[in-house]
Amino acid sequence: MSRLSFALLLLIALIAAIGVFVLKHQVQKLEAELASVHREIVTDQEALHVLKAEWSHLNQPERLKDLASRYLSLVPLAPGQIVRFEALPFRAADPAVGILPDSSQSLPGGPTLASAGARQ
Repeated sequence: MSRLSFALLLLIALIAAIGVFVLKHQVQKLEAELASVHREIVTDQEALHVLKAEWSHLNQPERLKDLASRYLSLVPLAPGQIVRFEALPFRAADPAVGILPDSSQSLPGGPTLASAGARQ
């Protein structure tokens, strides 16, 4: 009986050793993957830091003002360009069809559609 128990104990020890060996290699593989992901995170953080510095430089108000004056033909608004909302032309009810709503309808608290169109 002792030979049988010795063989059984040896078999159990062999299975445990193989299990520990496989587990060790799985852990090493996961640690390598973790180290790789950590390196990627550090690389991405450094790239993000560079991008934030570039964004800060590109958004400097003085630089934007200079670029706007060089490349855009912007001028201050004239008083005649500022109008009330009610003076804006009405949009078609269905843009695909191009049909205006009934001109006899009145706007809430404002002129009718016909009188608003006549002001244009």
